[in-house]
Amino acid sequence: MLKTLVFSALFLFGCNRVAQAADPPLQLPLCPDWSQNVETDIEFWQALEAAYPSARVNTEDEEPSRLSCLFPYKLLRYDKFEVLITLAGEPGEACHGCPAQLSAAFLRRAGQNLKLVGRHKNFTEVGTFGYVISLEPFSLGSQQGIVVEGGGTFQGYSTGVLVFFVIENGRMRQVGPENGISSGDGNCGAVMDEGPCRDVTGEWRVEGDRLKIRYSGVREDRTKIDGTVTYKLKGDDLILTSGAKLAIEMEESRP
Repeated sequence: MLKTLVFSALFLFGCNRVAQAADPPLQLPLCPDWSQNVETDIEFWQALEAAYPSARVNTEDEEPSRLSCLFPYKLLRYDKFEVLITLAGEPGEACHGCPAQLSAAFLRRAGQNLKLVGRHKNFTEVGTFGYVISLEPFSLGSQQGIVVEGGGTFQGYSTGVLVFFVIENGRMRQVGPENGISSGDGNCGAVMDEGPCRDVTGEWRVEGDRLKIRYSGVREDRTKIDGTVTYKLKGDDLILTSGAKLAIEMEESRP
């Protein structure tokens, strides 16, 4: 029961479904190590300056906070716009049960400059230690968006989750199951040498208007898992079109 409650707290965060209006900027100083993803990318620098022109490191504090600060995480590039993703704290600095808080700033190219056209503050919380496993752009049919992967390990049980968002009118809108879609799970750290363990990983890809997640690995009874679950974006949701049996197993096996 404790394990279930802890993982529910760590990973089952949905998108903040709020009104379609631009959010004010985060009023946070830059994190001490804010430049590690920015220093070799001029366009990333430009995006940060356009989205947060007044953000600075708190030089008055001898040991600036690494938790309550603005961390430029990734610049996602699309055909007609770009999205700057920031975290409210440096990755890996928060507590084990503390998810990463993600915000998005939407920008368009205006000549040689980037212009801020919208933002969505704290559009989701996912992961542990204030850290996300990955964050990537995708195009699903005519929709463009991002997928955020969070995950971690607690008492030897590991789990991962994929949360999908489409971009609409300068906002992130979550699609798919409220609790995300499993990206794998395992209990080998808990079983140790006491016997067989479960170890399954998932890899996602887009084919046209279909989202496919291929799972591979082994169950505790030593039988193999090698199959694909397919979804289609329809309206406000991702609809399961094939692989229902495997999808149910992956959902039920999440710690």
